[in-house]
This record gives sequence, C-alpha cells and structure tokens, in this order.
Amino acid sequence: MKLVGELVDPRGEVVVSDEALAPRRGHTQGPLTIGFLVNEYNPSSGPDFTRYTEVLEQEFRHRLDVTAVVRQHKPVLSRPAGDEMLASFRACAGVVNGLAK
Repeated sequence: MKLVGELVDPRGEVVVSDEALAPRRGHTQGPLTIGFLVNEYNPSSGPDFTRYTEVLEQEFRHRLDVTAVVRQHKPVLSRPAGDEMLASFRACAGVVNGLAK
C-alpha cells in the first residue's frame, strides 16, 4: 500500500536561530521564595491554572529549597498587572506566569 499525501509539521515552519539562550541563574543558595501570577481570576469551568500552580509548588518544594510562595491572581486577563501586584514578587527568585485555556 502506497501512502499518498504530505506529512505536515503542526508547528509550521521551524526556524533555527543562531541567537544564544538567556544565561541561566545557576544554583541559588538558601531558602527560596517563588511566585505564581495567575492570569485568570475565577475560572468557572475547564482547566484550572491555580490548581496547576499548586502542583508546581509541591514539585519546587521537593526539588529546591523553596520555603515561601507568593501567589497572585490578575482580576482582568487583558490588563497588565498593577505595580502593587508586581511589587509583591520582588523578593521571589523566580515567577511562573500563565493561564490554563
């Protein structure tokens, strides 16, 4: 049996870049604070990014020396996070931002 057609990569055209990746922070010392900025305030149904951040938190606590977590929810997806909200992440070693759609 002969296959007729074309195999298409779902990613579209893959462009190879010569640009270097951002430098890695290396090993962080001491107790860490991580942050989660959730871009959905109150999901009514379907995927739940808040729950996903709770799973990530467990993994980070298991693999790293994470002792504190800052979790914020943006009230409106299409608006930028306010200065006060962003300030709450200043002490974080890193912040995970996203939504589940």
